[in-house]
Parts: sequence; structure tokens; C-alpha cells
Amino acid sequence: MRVHARAGVVRAAAYVLAGWLAFAPPLHAAVAPEGVPTDRRVLVLYSLGADSVSVWQRLVHKGVYEELGRNNWAVGPGIFEERFDANRVGEGAARAAMGPYLRSKYADVRLHAVIAENQVATRFLDDHPDLFPGVPRYYVNHGRHDWQPDDGTGLEVQPDFTRAIGIIPQVAPWVRKVVVIGDQSPRVRQWLADVRVAAARHERRIAFEYHDRDTFAQLETLVAGLDRRTAVFLLPTGQDPTGARTPPPALARRLAAASNAPIFTSLQSLVLPGVVGGYVVSGERIGRVIARIMLGQPADMADVQGYHFDYPTVRRFGLGAIPPEATLVNRPDNVWDLYRWQIIAGLTLIVVQGVLITALVVALRDRRRTLADLHDERNNLEDRVLQRTLELLMANTKLEQLATTDPLTGIANRRKMTDTIATELERASRFQHPLALLMVDIDHFKRINDTFGHDVGDRAIVAMANLLTSSLRTIDMAARFGGEEFVVLMPETDEAVAAIAAERLREAASAIRLPAGAGSDVVLTVTIGVAAARADDSPSALLVRADKALYRGKKSGRNRVVRATQPCDILP
Repeated sequence: MRVHARAGVVRAAAYVLAGWLAFAPPLHAAVAPEGVPTDRRVLVLYSLGADSVSVWQRLVHKGVYEELGRNNWAVGPGIFEERFDANRVGEGAARAAMGPYLRSKYADVRLHAVIAENQVATRFLDDHPDLFPGVPRYYVNHGRHDWQPDDGTGLEVQPDFTRAIGIIPQVAPWVRKVVVIGDQSPRVRQWLADVRVAAARHERRIAFEYHDRDTFAQLETLVAGLDRRTAVFLLPTGQDPTGARTPPPALARRLAAASNAPIFTSLQSLVLPGVVGGYVVSGERIGRVIARIMLGQPADMADVQGYHFDYPTVRRFGLGAIPPEATLVNRPDNVWDLYRWQIIAGLTLIVVQGVLITALVVALRDRRRTLADLHDERNNLEDRVLQRTLELLMANTKLEQLATTDPLTGIANRRKMTDTIATELERASRFQHPLALLMVDIDHFKRINDTFGHDVGDRAIVAMANLLTSSLRTIDMAARFGGEEFVVLMPETDEAVAAIAAERLREAASAIRLPAGAGSDVVLTVTIGVAAARADDSPSALLVRADKALYRGKKSGRNRVVRATQPCDILP
């Protein structure tokens, strides 16, 4: 019986696939919109880092590529994206490191537009008029009130707090107090002033209470004590008076977990499970504005706000009168609407199979017990085979990890690095992108081992590995190449920029102090050879050039950075 059921499922899937292929529209190659050059190159500067660590960044990115897809445009390598990662390293550090990097990387790239999104990127671009001379600039979501740049186009949205506050009594008419939460950042202070203006028209029946100087712990305690006759209006809050910082979505999750009152907001990235939402500035719609700029189309910020609600939270607090045009996120899908024809086809096949199975059971009644035992045995065998296959896959994965990881430091080993160099060389050659490699060697390592013992030597190697992994970008890769020697691979980086990074590593290594007993410390220094990839390079050729530069540094006194292109008679 199980054999027949499985055969029926396979036939049903085949019927559905055949029907889809018969009626699916033909696929066409994507083309550039009329009037836009096919070689158009646009640089986008994002403020908040990778999609994986920033909800806002993920929403903006989603809007960009949905709009590009809707316009049926092949974006290819014509779009360049750089991230300041201000959420992780802070605004000052992110802006300080980006100028030389962009100037070097895009020196030979002819750009048609530069787009900066959010306040970190827009302030950086405004502070660097010397970058990208003659290229049109667009300051999107720049965060400054009534500001227009002198050297480009400013596209800013002012949150509509009249609607953002007005939706609270509409959907929750029993609310008699609204707790407004913000912080002391300039942008949020301006928004708090606008909230006070919008709240004035509701103050006859709703009391407003403002909290912009509380610590995160005090805010959690505050919302935990609220009842359902109170609502929270949460602005993008990321820093408290003690200097503690947290991404606004992370704080929103904490407050939602503690609050017994509904939490409303004015930003789409804060519409998370547990947060009601409201009339918000949409990251996806701002992404669509950026996409239209990429396409060379007219763009403005007139339509970047709308109603967004978290469906389970709306149900939890019994909210009503939701605007019909609102977007409800995290709403369960209607299975019948999604899979109607598949369900009908499957049920039909099940009925047919049931009739056939019944006829077979009547005709072969005397053999039913034997067939059932045979089917059970086969199913048990399949389960055992599946279990052994999974065990083998897990073992192979563990072996692969052991084979490519250095056991002492936990970073990649020589084999992993060699394979990665080959992959990155091929990618750099295909896309004409720069690639650099650092060869790092701990100076006088044998003396450390002989004087202080191998335990101190091992701790020196581990300390150097930790320094490399904590100091490099997420796209870089560090590996222990053997003994006290390390290799760092830096994609999208030319030799000059890599030399700057190497000098920072050298200075950081000089600050390492390793206790060696008897009140003495071991001071580490490193020598670094820097080489850039060439068009016809192999992994061994690139490694040899970096190693020769390292050898020159050793011969000339150690504790220095030497570039492969530096003349042999010139010492750093």
C-alpha cells in the first residue's frame, strides 16, 4: 500500500510540473531601460553595514533589487556597493577609514552617479567634495532638517508624525496615555520636537510622557510596568546617557519582550515581532528610490511612508480599524489560495489510488499480510540507509573542517589559504578587481621558544592569529602558513592600501605583551611582505613575491613592512 501511495505522489508532482511548463510565460533576457547607457556605473554608499547585521540595510537592499527586477534591467557589475558598517565600529571610525580606501579603489572607475544612503554615508560624502569630481551626487535619507547640498541632490523624508501618532487612537481607542521613547542624538531630538507638535491635538484625552534620557535598563523597567490603557511610541533609539549603544531593532525586541502595552513606531526596520508598527518610513521604498536613481529615472521621496503592522501583535492586543491599504507582515499564508490546484489534483489522485488499492486488497486478500511485512522491511532498510548516509555526511564535513583549520589557532591552514588564493585570483582576473596578499612573520620566534619555552611560543602564535582575525575586514582571510608565518588575503585591495593595513597590523603587534613568568613580558614584533596580484599570477607566484618582500624586510632589520614593488636598494 505504501508503494502505491508513493507512486501516486510522484505522478501528481509530474502532472503539476507539466502543467506549469505548458502555461508558464517565456523567459526573456533582461535589458537596460530606454535612454540609459548599458555601461552605466553607479556607486552606492550604505551607512549601516551588511544585511545580516542591519534590519534597515536589509530592507533598503530588498527595495533596490525589487525595483531593478521590476524594470527588467540587467544590473551586472555596473553597481558598486560600499558599506561604512557604522553599527559595528561607530560613525567616526567608519568615516575615517573610508576616504583613502574609496580614493584608491575607484581612481580608475568612471562613475555616472554616487548615491549615499542614511546620515553616516551622506555626511561623509558632503565632507569630501574632492572625491569623484564631476560625478552627480545624491544624498538619500540624509537626516538633516531643511538641508540641501551645494554639490548634489538632497532627497530627505520628514516623518509624518501627525499620522504616526494619529493611528494610535484610531486602532486602540481605549488608550489614555502614550509613552514616547527616544534618545539624545540630534536626529531623534528633532523628531521628538515634531512628535510634541503632532501630539498637541490629542492632549485633551491622551496624556503624553517623554523619555529620552533613560538607560536601556530603565526603559525595560518602564514598559514592564505599563498596562493596556497605555501605548508606547518608539523612535529609533540606539544610545543611552551612559554611552551604551545598541542597534535600534535590538532595543525594540527587548522592549517588546518586556512590555504589556502595544508599541508603535515610525520606522519600518522596527516593525518586528512584538512591535505593532504604525505609519512608518519604509526602508524598502527608500530602496526603490535608490534603484530609480541607478536607472537614471526621476526620483523623489514623496511616497516612502505607509502603514505597516505586525499581524500577530495586532491580534494579540485586539487592535481594530486597521487602514485597508496597510501592509500586514508575518501574516500566515492562506494554504488554499496558494495551492488550490495542487490540492485538488492531489485529492483526485488520492481518491483514484484509494479505489485501486481497495480493488487490490479484495483481489489479493490472502497475500496482504506477506506484502505488508515486505513493505515494512523495505521501509526499515531505507531508514537505516538514510541514517548511515547522514552519519557519513557529518563525518565528511568534520574531516573537511579538520583538514582546512589550523589546530593551534583555529584559523585557516596552508591548504585552505592556497585554495582560496586560487579562487580569488580567478575572480580578480575576471572582474578586473585588485587583490593583495600579506606575508606576516613573527620576528626572532626561535629566540622566544629557546628563551621562554614552547608554551610562550604557542601563546605568541595564538595572540598573532587573534590580532589578525580581529583587525581585518570581513572579506579578508587570515591563515597560519607554517610555524610563526601567517598569510593574509585581501580582496578588492591594491598594494598601496594593503601596505597601509599592514602597517596598522605591525603597530598593533608591537603593543602585544605576553607574560613569560618571573615578572617579565615578551614583546612581539612582526615583519610583513606585501604583494599585489598580477593578471597572469598563479598562487605560488603571488606567494613568492610576498615572501621575497618579507625576506628583504628581515634582512633590513625586521619590524617593518616591505612592498614587493619597492626597489631592492630602498629600505622602508
